[in-house]
Amino acid sequence: MTREKSVLINLLAIARYDQTPDFPIQFMTKGRLSIGDEGSAVLEYTESQEDEDTGEITSSLITLSMQKDRVTMTREGDYSNTMVFVPEQRYEGVYRTPYGNMDMAVFSRGVRCSIGETKGSVHLKYQLDIQGAYASTNELHLEYKADGSETVQ
Repeated sequence: MTREKSVLINLLAIARYDQTPDFPIQFMTKGRLSIGDEGSAVLEYTESQEDEDTGEITSSLITLSMQKDRVTMTREGDYSNTMVFVPEQRYEGVYRTPYGNMDMAVFSRGVRCSIGETKGSVHLKYQLDIQGAYASTNELHLEYKADGSETVQ
């Protein structure tokens, strides 16, 4: 039986590039949490970003499939990709943009999940490569807390 809850999400993402200052993004949003029977969960939320060049707002649906030592992040929208985070493993995929597709890879340096029905967290540290070259070192710190709404399916 899957239990579904509405949650509040607090997210901090930090990108570190060579020879430039860190680029942190922090926001709060609402999402939906589905708890599975075997210590797994799926968290969905919408992320909106402003294009620095055009000022256009783009939205992406983010889905985090979480297990103790494995997180799969899927981004759907104008910019889409799938990244799999397993400690000390490399995952290769494709980053799809309106301007064309690019090869990408992530090497997970840290993966921690705490999955609970009323609160939980995901902490990721990883290196991102684009088109075979180092792009950045990244951290994602996400915490969620149930907001009281629940549906049972």
